[in-house]
Amino acid sequence: MTRKTIADITIEVLKETDNQGIMWGDSFLLDMIAERCDAQLHTTLRNKKDGTCVHPLNRHNRILDALDKDPRFEKMYFHARGMIGNQWWRSFKLKEEEKEK
Repeated sequence: MTRKTIADITIEVLKETDNQGIMWGDSFLLDMIAERCDAQLHTTLRNKKDGTCVHPLNRHNRILDALDKDPRFEKMYFHARGMIGNQWWRSFKLKEEEKEK
């Protein structure tokens, strides 16, 4: 059996929650993925080895970086205007052929 990846767990969570994709700012989903990764993969997405917490922005970026490298996800950007001006944020959608599996 092959070892699960962050992308594998993301796909599971997206299917369970009936979401087509995930993007920067989906804190609930990203934290759900991080918790499951720590439990199943023994990652340090939520807590560092010394027991201190990983900052949520760093945790979310690590998950999105993993999806960026996985061919099962389609990367998109969306434009958001906020307190720090105009920015483009990453968004990932599960490719159609992966939704069928």
